[in-house]
Amino acid sequence: MPSWTLAPRVAEIAPFHVMELLRRAHALERAGHDVIHMEVGEPDFPTPEPIVAAAERFLRSGRVPYTNAAGLPELREAIAHDYTERLGAAVTPEQIVVTAGASAALTLALALTTHPGDEWLLPDPSYPCNRHLIRLFEGHARLLPVHPETAFQPTPQAVAEAWTPRTRGLLLASPSNPTGTMITPAQAAALADVVRAHYGVLILDEIYQGLTWKKRTSR
Repeated sequence: MPSWTLAPRVAEIAPFHVMELLRRAHALERAGHDVIHMEVGEPDFPTPEPIVAAAERFLRSGRVPYTNAAGLPELREAIAHDYTERLGAAVTPEQIVVTAGASAALTLALALTTHPGDEWLLPDPSYPCNRHLIRLFEGHARLLPVHPETAFQPTPQAVAEAWTPRTRGLLLASPSNPTGTMITPAQAAALADVVRAHYGVLILDEIYQGLTWKKRTSR
């Protein structure tokens, strides 16, 4: 009987090298070195006290059951309200799905939209894991070179010129990882128009929304 083997696509998925850097940084800290962390995308301030207090109250209630698969209804209502009040976006709680981080959300979105052989357009540079999430569902990432003059974000013209019959959609981030640049509402609308004209899918990762110093993200 032949032994089982890993799926061939696994060979195309590279390690997430930043986690090795993080491991080494933690080892240096344990050895007494002072380390400034710039390897992973997380704030350098502690979890806000209201969040800690709410989590503690929830755990001390003694009732920590399975939740609705889309997330706590109250949380989804609060998120929808925030999008309406802060960003002016008409979002209902039924349109909200709560996940354990942006990677889980991207995984679900790509699982729902990617067919074997589909091609996704991504800026280069962009978050390294995204192309591997696409490959997980038998899709392929096509990297679009971006430059300082466009704030390291793709232009509608570049997306239109790169689009092929195999292209399924465009995956972006604003603020971007790793460049930190943002897409303005007008730029987002123009990119959405190009994707819509090709009957494609636009996924905009906004996990860092609000982590800005001079301007707020808005719609």
